[in-house]
Amino acid sequence: MENETTDNLTKKERVEKERAEKQKTREREIRMKKIKSWIPWFVFIGIVFGLMYWAIVAAQKAEESRPGEAISIMGEEHIAAGQEHEPYNSNPPTSGPHAGPAPWGVNTEEISDINAVHNLEHGGIWISYKNIDDTSVTILEEIARKNSRSVVVSPREANDVNIAVASWGRLMKLDSVDEEQINEFIRRNKNKSPEPLAI
Repeated sequence: MENETTDNLTKKERVEKERAEKQKTREREIRMKKIKSWIPWFVFIGIVFGLMYWAIVAAQKAEESRPGEAISIMGEEHIAAGQEHEPYNSNPPTSGPHAGPAPWGVNTEEISDINAVHNLEHGGIWISYKNIDDTSVTILEEIARKNSRSVVVSPREANDVNIAVASWGRLMKLDSVDEEQINEFIRRNKNKSPEPLAI
């Protein structure tokens, strides 16, 4: 039927029809070339988005696997010493209103929570203790000396556990000294804070 239709066409009409078919073929080839030229870009964009997704998932997994319990961040308001503020949401605190920083390293006297929180804001770790023997205190003090610009060690009667290891938004409670666990906490939680300045 198609041949009969083609046969009934004049020579001029056949030439026009062939030209139109060639034009369609050319246009199809041009479209295919354009599509093929875009394929590397689509692949590249796909790889970039894939890597971004992987990085986000990996960061979330790393965050979840950090030692200690995650504690909700209360903010980072600076207040004057003695100024009233909302109660902290953990014992000891891991974020929230704070005054000037406590001295880094070993503190043989209690330090104020509002000062220790400032150290946490700067990426530090606060190890507080109560009711532990002298040998355990010595081990904690040695950890502080080895990390003299990033760890604060002090006694704290308000603790509800023998040893509390705090960083910004993270808290680990121990019944006795576990040097390996504490060092891992320091390594993984140091400088995970709004103003990471701990060394």
